[in-house]
Amino acid sequence: MNWPHIQASERLPVPPEIARDWPESLFQVDSLRGILVKALGSTLASAFQPIFDRHNHHFADEALLRASVRDKAISPPQAFASARQGHKLVAFDRLCRTLHVMNYSSYAQSNRLLFLNVHPELLENETVAVDASAIGRAVKNYRAKGYRIALDDFGHGMANLDRLWLLEPDFVKLDRHILALAAQQDKARQGYAKLVSLLHDAGSQVIAEGVETQIEKSIALDSGVDGLQGFFLARPNYRPL
Repeated sequence: MNWPHIQASERLPVPPEIARDWPESLFQVDSLRGILVKALGSTLASAFQPIFDRHNHHFADEALLRASVRDKAISPPQAFASARQGHKLVAFDRLCRTLHVMNYSSYAQSNRLLFLNVHPELLENETVAVDASAIGRAVKNYRAKGYRIALDDFGHGMANLDRLWLLEPDFVKLDRHILALAAQQDKARQGYAKLVSLLHDAGSQVIAEGVETQIEKSIALDSGVDGLQGFFLARPNYRPL
């Protein structure tokens, strides 16, 4: 379905998988922000931040949530907190991902990858609820459907190595705080390069998050990362560049 040819403010049909959880949800097209949906008193929109390879080729985008209440912006954590309070966290997470896919499939170039986030609280709960073999089967099932697996914010809290061995991700996105520290300390810079090497040995492509200066970009490239993402390169936009 080609949403861009639908008139702005025209209502769109609700996807069948969403109708069950959100029977009153309303998808519309906005001339500036693309496809929007209203849920839990908020208006939800998608933004996309480009991800570049080592040769500055724009090969992927990360989908980000933009939410507002009565035209006043609220943060994604606030929007998800409202869903949690209403006991609709799982459904809300699914709704956001559906919105991102609808926007991306309408406006982005077909040869790019889309990085979709799953709310971390859901992952943590699932990790507690099921054993490692069940998680492995779930990952295998997603791969069979054509998905690739990415591990986000790697290094945050220093508790990701177990997930690295378990998930065998195609991509690992290094937490932005590690790169910022590498720009300030020589030892941290050396450690950053060693971490990239470790992840390559594990079979993952490595993306540097939070690239906000030329120095950080140079450190990431010198360390051997495969991709870069950050405000220095491109800021999020409502429609993919």
